Amino acid sequence: MKFAILLEKCVGSEEFQKIVPDHVDYLARLHTRGILIAGGPFRDGKGGMILIDVEDEEAARVVAEEDPFVTRGAERYSLRSWEVLTAVRPELLDRDG
Repeated sequence: MKFAILLEKCVGSEEFQKIVPDHVDYLARLHTRGILIAGGPFRDGKGGMILIDVEDEEAARVVAEEDPFVTRGAERYSLRSWEVLTAVRPELLDRDG
């Protein structure tokens, strides 16, 4: 099942930046495990989104709650199940703008 983890920033930039490397490492581990579809920050700097593919909602909650941004209180999350109705075009994920 596909899920969107919506992250909302709840700390200042300095504290947030200290956690970024651990968050990026976490996403790399999700990628290695075949769970991560895509992820990144919102351009307004107020949070971000992670798209994942896991067995069920419980597994999606575990993924969200183990993110260093969440465990260290830098962001809170909400979880939404996501139904993919159109094919992904990977070349668009690399395009900025």
